[in-house]
Amino acid sequence: MNDTLTLNPNISKTAAVIEWVQQRMDSQIYKPYQRVPSVRKLAMILDVSSFTVTQAYEQLVATNVLMAKPNSGYYVLPQVNYDRNPELVEKEAMVDTSWLVQQMLNDIPNHRAPGSGELPVEWIKNDRMQWAVRQVNQDIDSFIYNYGETQGYLPLREQLVQYLDLLGIHTSADNIITTTGVSQAILTVIQLLLNVDDTVLVDSPGWYWTSSTLQQQGYQVVSVERDHQGPNIERMRQILEEYRPKLYITNSVLHNPTSYNLHPARAHQVLNLMHEYDVCIFEDDLYAAFLPDEKPLRYANIDQFERVFYATGFSKSMASGWRVGMLASPDRFIKQILKLKTLSNMTSPEFGERVVHRLWTQGEYRRQLKKVHQKLYIAHQDMRDALFKIGITYPEHTNPGIFVWIDTGVDSGKLALEAYKEGWLVAPGQLFNPSAQPSTYLRLNVATTSHEFLRWLDVYISSQHK
Repeated sequence: MNDTLTLNPNISKTAAVIEWVQQRMDSQIYKPYQRVPSVRKLAMILDVSSFTVTQAYEQLVATNVLMAKPNSGYYVLPQVNYDRNPELVEKEAMVDTSWLVQQMLNDIPNHRAPGSGELPVEWIKNDRMQWAVRQVNQDIDSFIYNYGETQGYLPLREQLVQYLDLLGIHTSADNIITTTGVSQAILTVIQLLLNVDDTVLVDSPGWYWTSSTLQQQGYQVVSVERDHQGPNIERMRQILEEYRPKLYITNSVLHNPTSYNLHPARAHQVLNLMHEYDVCIFEDDLYAAFLPDEKPLRYANIDQFERVFYATGFSKSMASGWRVGMLASPDRFIKQILKLKTLSNMTSPEFGERVVHRLWTQGEYRRQLKKVHQKLYIAHQDMRDALFKIGITYPEHTNPGIFVWIDTGVDSGKLALEAYKEGWLVAPGQLFNPSAQPSTYLRLNVATTSHEFLRWLDVYISSQHK
């Protein structure tokens, strides 16, 4: 084929970049395990934004076309053989974060996926979903032919204002935008605040997607150790003094992967440091829906949007497919954020926002969440007992969220590879550290971790101590 730099004008820019890359893979210009151009280089080549290329690469990673290697780039994946042939796994797999992240995105049944990041569909399936879609569909001619509001569907933003007000966090719909998930909210804020080679502070352990994305974008990622009270305050001060980060990305409630909350005293200490060193906070509150009636303190409670960006979404509690998130911003940044959204994808899909609004304001969603709360509580009790039987300590300060963070006493990276050979998907500790250091910790999803897997885990750990 002729190597042209012209994108298909009949589809979206993101889809056109995906098509362009796949065409070069089909013609063997980009071969298996070969590195494709960096985000910035391809953005210059195709005359599109870095954000567009990032979205394209993320979709190619999610569909198992590319894999992301921290501090290295994106690489072409060969066609994957899903028969779990142990000899093939041994031959092709490498024990590193990139390979392990790739397995996290494969379509493995829930009962074989103790490392999954989501609840089973039957836990969150809402009987009113089809009703909400039909209701929105009745009004489709009134909005589907227009771009819609750049900030997003106003009734949904107003609903978030009411929700936050109940939590003691006060803002207005004018300072909220809708996003295609919390991930886009993060990308928007880092694009707003950071320049190339700037430093970002994250938790360790922390959500692996955040660190990998930041590293791929060319930012320096530094982590601060986090326990059941929050980040290590003395280490945080040292990092702030030495690296001068501009942004701290964290989730204070039902932290991923530990399910810890934030202690009020520690929250005040952190915010004092943020003021002292002029650092902004991105507070990811994606798991808030899984707290029953408690109202644990968030950074936004104290800060009230002076330097805290607050984001939440519905991918875990309602439906991943809608990709609806919301970002509340300090007033001084909202105009710039709107400009960034306008110059990237202009608006977010209003159909999904309307459906989410319908469901969020219906009693059935709240009733469904109460059932999830009960199931999570029971699952944690069961997990506590099951771990005790195999000699593993259930962490004392764990709250009843999706995850539990356990110490296996053995290298969990190697454990993950052995588990994969047996058809299990697990999430080893090295995934949750920006430097991918070997770890003995393992994140378990209490809803998808079976007694069968825990028996396998017991046998594996015992074999390593012989």
